[in-house]
Amino acid sequence: MIKDWTSEYEAELRAVRNLSRELAQSNDLLAGERDALKQWSRNLLALNHLTQVLTGSLDSETIVQSLFTGLATFVPLDIIGLVRTHPHRVMTWSRSPVFTCEEMQVRERLLRRFPEGANSSSFPTLGDDRHTMTIPLMISQDTQGLLHLERRQGTFSEAEFLVVSTVGTSLALALRNADTHRQIQELASRDSLTGLLNRRAFEEVLARELKAGSRYSASACFLLVDVDHFKVVNDQLGHLAGDQVLTTLAALMRKAVRDIDAVGRYGGEEFGIVLPHTNLDRALVLAERLRRQIECQAFEAGEESVRMTASIGIAHIPDMTIRSVSDWVAAADSALYGAKGLGRNRVVVHAQGQVCSIEKSVLACT
Repeated sequence: MIKDWTSEYEAELRAVRNLSRELAQSNDLLAGERDALKQWSRNLLALNHLTQVLTGSLDSETIVQSLFTGLATFVPLDIIGLVRTHPHRVMTWSRSPVFTCEEMQVRERLLRRFPEGANSSSFPTLGDDRHTMTIPLMISQDTQGLLHLERRQGTFSEAEFLVVSTVGTSLALALRNADTHRQIQELASRDSLTGLLNRRAFEEVLARELKAGSRYSASACFLLVDVDHFKVVNDQLGHLAGDQVLTTLAALMRKAVRDIDAVGRYGGEEFGIVLPHTNLDRALVLAERLRRQIECQAFEAGEESVRMTASIGIAHIPDMTIRSVSDWVAAADSALYGAKGLGRNRVVVHAQGQVCSIEKSVLACT
């Protein structure tokens, strides 16, 4: 009797086919897990690189730009918003090469949600719709700001939240380090009495403007201001009274110039003003106005009120005789010496090696 193997063969064939399908599914699952692990590994490398870049810089603008360009490489998103608290400022980034209305809306929304002085620790982390993510930037109880992400397609996962939280920790530390560095640099470049640039920092400005003048034929003027007979104030009223006069004078000069201009204490009662992109005529107008303001100012000096005058020397570039910072300083000093020699309380110009006195305004103080 011949046994019928057909049914058994078909059963075994079905079993093999089922096993093949299971193996294929397992292979697909393993391939997916392998690809996910590869992507996770790439994300970890990108995260590690970004945190190193963030914490490796002491410039806040570089830190922010590194955040904007680096975070989007491993966290799919459309818009990044960053709120800084010191000082209060809102910055945004999007994939669009131009500033969009959507960015403007995000910026306005963040300003409303996080006004100046708000505590970022009270903000939620993942939005209800999970299309937004908001990370407080905190170091202990110190608020550095807020990191806000938005995505149009798809929701943020818990894993992405953990990744961005790690970035937020590094970002907060980097921004605080940058702020501390800036404050130290600011202190190192400022005169302790007046708050103006000190001589070293001021001469760096001179060097920068001289380089721009040489490369681009950009005009600039250097005003050297010296308080006339200042020694009398120190001798008769004391050095504290003299310091009070210098502090008031520094504030007066800061108020007299533009934001792009630099004011420094060059030494003792001598001050410098650099006017970038300024021709000689405009510098003369400012110098004469400043001379008049000083002449008409009642300076508080202890319990006394004193009147002071100042002599001002101006050196302008481009000038064939000025090739270095020391040349520029010497030219302005020569003009200042000329003002002193002509009776003080006047403006004198050094131009192409010549020293010329400028007619003073004779208007009465009001």
